[in-house]
Formats: sequence, C-alpha cells, structure tokens
Amino acid sequence: MTPPAASMQTSPRATAASLTVGIVALLIAGLQPLVLGGLLREARLTEAEIGLTAMVELLTLGLTCGVAAARLKPEHIRLRLILAALAHAGVTLAGVGATGLWIIADRAAAGVFEGLMLWGTINMIVRAHNPERVAGVFATTQTLGQLVAASGLALFIVPQFGVNGALIALTGLSVLAALVAGVGPSRYDRLPSSSGGKGPINAAAVAGLVSIFLFMAFIVATWVYLEPLAARSGLTPQAAGLTISIALGAQVAGGAAATALGGRWRSLPVLLGVVVIYAAVLLVLASRPSPLVFMTAMAVFGFLWMFALPIQTQRMIEIDPTRRAALQVGAAQLLGSAFGPLCAALLVQDTGSAQALILGGAFLGLSASLLLVSARKI
Repeated sequence: MTPPAASMQTSPRATAASLTVGIVALLIAGLQPLVLGGLLREARLTEAEIGLTAMVELLTLGLTCGVAAARLKPEHIRLRLILAALAHAGVTLAGVGATGLWIIADRAAAGVFEGLMLWGTINMIVRAHNPERVAGVFATTQTLGQLVAASGLALFIVPQFGVNGALIALTGLSVLAALVAGVGPSRYDRLPSSSGGKGPINAAAVAGLVSIFLFMAFIVATWVYLEPLAARSGLTPQAAGLTISIALGAQVAGGAAATALGGRWRSLPVLLGVVVIYAAVLLVLASRPSPLVFMTAMAVFGFLWMFALPIQTQRMIEIDPTRRAALQVGAAQLLGSAFGPLCAALLVQDTGSAQALILGGAFLGLSASLLLVSARKI
C-alpha cells in the first residue's frame, strides 16, 4: 500500500496546468505521421530519414525525462517549465524551411525540451493522492489532444500552408504551454526517498520498469505496421485509415475506463489479463482475418493500449511505495516506443510485415515474464 507521506494534494488549477504542459509535450507522438509525411512530400526528408527523425525525437524525449526525474529536485518547476516550453517553441520554429540533417537535429533538440515538460507532469501525477486516476485522465486527454490537433492541422492548416504551417501552429501551442505553466506549481514536496536513502531502486522495480519498456516496444512495433497488416487482410487504404481512426477512438475509451476504475483492483492481475488478451489479438491478426474482424481486433488493441498505461503507474507504486520508480514510468514507456519500431525495421525489411507480429509477440512474452518476476520479489 502507498504511504500517505508519498502523496500530496494539488489545486485543480495546478493539476490542470501540469496536465496541459504534458499534453503539449506529447502532441508530436500523435502528429509524427502528419508532420513527417508532409516533409517527405515536400522532399525535405527521405523515407529513411523519416524513421531516423521519429526515433531520435522519442529517444531524446525519453532519456531527458528519465534523467530529469532522477537528478532534478522538484523545485523551481514553474520557471523550468516556462523556459522549456519557450525553448521548445524556438526549436520548432527553427524547423520551418529546414531539410535533411538539420530537421533531424532540430527534432532531437525538441525531444529534450519535451522531456523536461513531461517531467513536470509526471512529478504531479506520482505525488497525487490517486495517481492511477490522474494518469488515466492524462492518457485520455493526451489522446484527445492528439486527435484534435491532427484533425485541425490536416483539414485546415497543412492543405493551405504546408508542413511549415503545422510547425508554426505547434510553435504557438508551445508558447501557450509556457503561459499555462506560469499558473502551475513552483515546487513539490520531496518524495520520502529524497531525504532517506539515495541508492538505486530495488530489483523488483527494475524488473517492472523493463517490463513496461518491453510492453511499449510490443505496442509500437505492431502499431507502425498497421497499414501493411491491414493490406494482408484485404483492407483497402481507405479502410485502413478508418481502422486507425477507430483504434484512436478506442484509445480514448481505454483511458477513460482506466480513469474510472483506477485503484479499485490490484494492478498485477489486471496487467496480466491485458497480456492474455493482447496475445489473442496477435493470433487474430496473424490469421489474416476478414476486414471486419481486423478492425475489431485493432479496436481492442487501441483500447487496451491506453487502459494499461495508467495501471502501469499504479503497479510501480505498489512495487516501490517511495514512488521513485514511478517517476521513471514515462521514460520507460517512451524509450520502449522508440526501441520497438527500430527493431521491427531491422527485422522486417523484405521479409514481410507479418514478422512484426512475431517480434511483437516476443516483446509481449518477455514483458509478461518480467511482470511476474517483479511480483515474486515484492
């Protein structure tokens, strides 16, 4: 159980401000296909550079968030977030008109400032009285934000102003995040471990974090091959696009369900149940199902994706009540999100998208194994 000393109450305004900054930080995760695809159409990136750009930004985001969680004291948060958001606006604006390696370097720098912005949000979540529910709210609103931003950019901005218009719009959102950060918290109480031991987190927590890393590697390694997998099942490009929209809508529902149910059940059986259902989804996708069954399977895929993320935060707090490990959940999720597609790209190449399902199954199995190891060590 979580000790009361590990949690704190924040005002609704401070909570909303922290969530908003985190939503802006993670917008790019849902906008990469739109932005990078636009750069490809404008001949500013090659196909190979698209994958490298996406991976580098997620890596710097995850690494920065993890290092900040481990090294930065929860002080001067308001000032740090304002500066990070303004710096993010600056590097995003610097991408206007850029090409090739400059874009790759620019998005890598953007990932650094996104990681700092997300660090502020995670600090608030792990200190909340009911962190699993606050994490569920964040997962839901984050997905909704990505949907709204992607739709708005695709319908109104990119057709008229090209990808530079999208970058300028994102610059404006980062400036807005800086303004919102100005009404957020300036500091948080230190976690219990901050005044006590400063050694490494325990072995069970390490196993839990690696399990989360591998879970997200499974998720994203499978997700990025949705369109070729859909083609194997006879879906048209239009039907594949509809499947993506359905899966994104299911993600919102999954985050909402996690918010409503958070804290009512022990996390371990819930996460093991998620693994079992995901294994069934992989088997369905591998069987070349009918278009309707494929769409249904991907709806389940999307629902469980956002449902599981807040439960993972709850799991890490159950393993390590000091909440130091919970501070690293975001980094584990983001680094796994970058690692999965990288491995998939190396494996799939000319062997066919079905190999992504095999790789995803391996990641999922390893994740479940480490989840069980973390339980045995508590």
